[in-house]
Order: sequence, then structure tokens, then C-alpha cells
Amino acid sequence: MKIIRLHLPTLRNDEFFQFMTRVHDLVRAATPGALRVEALWARFVPLFADLDEALKKISKSARTAEIAAADHTRDTVFRGLANAVKSARDHYNPAVHAAAVRVGIVFDTYGNVAKKADDEETSAIHNLLVELTVKHIADCETLAITGWIGELDRCNVAVERLMRERFEETTERTGLVMRDVRLAIGDVWYELADRVDALQIVEGGAEDSPWAAFIAEINAIVERTEHIVAARRGRAEAKKEHEAGEAAAVADAMADLAAQTQN
Repeated sequence: MKIIRLHLPTLRNDEFFQFMTRVHDLVRAATPGALRVEALWARFVPLFADLDEALKKISKSARTAEIAAADHTRDTVFRGLANAVKSARDHYNPAVHAAAVRVGIVFDTYGNVAKKADDEETSAIHNLLVELTVKHIADCETLAITGWIGELDRCNVAVERLMRERFEETTERTGLVMRDVRLAIGDVWYELADRVDALQIVEGGAEDSPWAAFIAEINAIVERTEHIVAARRGRAEAKKEHEAGEAAAVADAMADLAAQTQN
């Protein structure tokens, strides 16, 4: 029995990390000494740590993208609120006009906060909202902008939460590239698998050898991983077929409509 060679490039980053985590745990449980892979283990361990750090870097980038999207939404809401106040300055109702002038002074004081850095904008919007809801709540009700204020507060809190979560993530080493780390640790894994196979053939043989037990456990993990990949590919192909069918149906409908128009 030999170790099944999993085609590592087919794995997504999270799947790749999970597989290497299982390899790491199994070698450590069996002990590198018993498996006689000490030299390869010494190369594998630091690369596994690099893999973990590289994955954290990707997660951090994803968090940054979330913050950018949330900030864009916040900016849009802020501009909508500011424009609502600005347009109310020309309102025909004197009471609405007066309220807009008073609230407008507050907006003029803070300026276009959407141009500020994320953390500065968060603080400025917080202070703006406090002033509006404490000192000018009656004017805001007259202007019917309390809904805008509530939405801006929700967006501001969302950005603040995402920024706090990103800050709390521990990713100190940012020079690691996932592709390079995957290739490096993948090469070591293939070498380790080859050595285990060779030792099982030359010195093991028995089903109760440490190599035989290791091979059996690894193969079970490989088979489960291959099943996950196959299922994902199946879903992707089914989605493509569905989208192609819908596109064909639309094209047929357009052709029928064009033919009816010509007739």
C-alpha cells in the first residue's frame, strides 16, 4: 500500500491548509523519529508556520476589502443626508427653511467628512451625529431626516467594527506569498510521502508498522479531500450548464421576438 498522491493545485487555499494541518498532526502523533523522517520534518515545520501566516495575510486583505465596501456605503449615505439638508434650504416652508439653515451650519462646520481617512471619518461622523441628535433633534424631525441619521449611524458602526476586527488580527509577517509557500511545502510533502512509501516497502511490510498506519490514515484524508473537490467541481459545472441554458433561452426568445416584429 502506498500513499495516494493528492493533486495539490486543485485545492483552494483553505482546503490546502486543512490538508497540510492533518499531515502535520499525523506526523507529530506518529513522531518523526518513528517514521524516520526527521530531516524532512525539520523542513516541513517552518513552512507550515509560513503557510499559516500567508493564509492570515489573505484573510487580512479580505477584511480590508470589506472595510472599503462598507466605507463606500457610508460615504453614499452621508452625501445623501448632506444633500437632503442642502436642498431643504430652498424649501418653500419657512419653518423647514430655518431648520435647514441651522442644521446646515453643523454640516458646514464638519465639511466633507467622506474625504477623511477611515478612522478620522468614523470619529467625525460620530461627533456629527451626537450634535444632530442632541442639539438639533427638533430641526432634524422638521426636516424628516431622522431615517437618514439612523442609517448613517448604522453604517458608521459597521465600519468601526470591521476596523476593530482587522486591528485585532495578528498578522505580523506580511512578506509571504501564498503561491510560493504552497509550492515549497507541497514539494516537501511529496518527498515525505515518497520516503514513507519506500520505508514501508523496504523495512516495514507488516500491516502494524508505523508507516502502514500512517499511510492508511493519510489515504483516508486524501479520499475525503478528493470527494470534496469533486463535489465542488460538480456544483460549478451544474451552475455553468444552468447559466448556459438560461442564456440560450433568452437568445431564443429574442430571436422569436425579432421574427414576430418582421412579420
